[in-house]
Amino acid sequence: MKVYVFGAYKDFKCIAGDCMATCCSGWKIVVDKEAYERFKNMENSTLREDILSNIAENNGVCSFKNKNNGDCAMLDSDGLCRIQRNSDEKTLCNTCRKYPRLSFKRENIMLLSMAASCPVVINYLCKYDYSNIWYEMSDDKKMHTIAFDEIPELSYEVKKLNELFTKIREKYSKKSDKLCELFYDFADIAVDMIIKCNDCIYIDGSLDIYESQMDENSFSKKYDKFIHEYEKRLIKFEKNYSLYRLLTAGYENNNQSLSERLYQITGEIIMNRVILFSMAQSEDNDFSLDIVQSVHWVYKAAIHGKISAGIMHKKVLEKLA
Repeated sequence: MKVYVFGAYKDFKCIAGDCMATCCSGWKIVVDKEAYERFKNMENSTLREDILSNIAENNGVCSFKNKNNGDCAMLDSDGLCRIQRNSDEKTLCNTCRKYPRLSFKRENIMLLSMAASCPVVINYLCKYDYSNIWYEMSDDKKMHTIAFDEIPELSYEVKKLNELFTKIREKYSKKSDKLCELFYDFADIAVDMIIKCNDCIYIDGSLDIYESQMDENSFSKKYDKFIHEYEKRLIKFEKNYSLYRLLTAGYENNNQSLSERLYQITGEIIMNRVILFSMAQSEDNDFSLDIVQSVHWVYKAAIHGKISAGIMHKKVLEKLA
């Protein structure tokens, strides 16, 4: 069996209190039977009662209650989980213990990947060269770097994604009025998701520039400056993100066609750039922090949220196809 491993998987460590994101915000977290038994038998009576009082059962399935804002009931105001704060990672339920790790198996291939809603994953995609995105694990558990063209299905999909990017670039990038229109359309999609989905929370500065209509010249000047300052970092991230998402998404949703997957990933990349462009207009913007916030929002909306994902995928396909 071949085992492909995402580069950040092998050495992942949760940065806990230093994390700028709240990974479980908006989730309905199922409590597996083994975790429920652990919770019932905890020696720390205060924590035990706290946990059990915040678990609800529905049709035989236990899950943590959610606050009015969508947060898990075990999440404190500082964004940290009370279970992990007062015990250890092994105590957590299966969903929380594994996050952001993902594992998939198909025929003779196992894929160990991660969710890009996690800032550790985002920073990895920003920092490392694309040759460090995927590794192959040998029988002795050693990791060996592997080029994307050594993974047959990935090599073909990279080619098809590049063809789609070229098609979109030719349609929009050469005409600033068309690109401006595209960015405003994607901003409208983001606003629609924020209005209709409790788990899509507005990020300060993420859509401010789209509140008033810019003319073609104003947009072009601002966008040219944005690209001049951040193009190298954007291209590096987007190339890494493409390689990461193509293989992961292929195992994540077996019912999705290759065409749908290509448009979805393209939409995620464009949405991220649309948000970053707006955030870059702030005088005190920090690209390294902005991209973590932006990708975290886009990934959660496009992958974790059922309603928001449906809205985004449908409208992106309508716009780009």
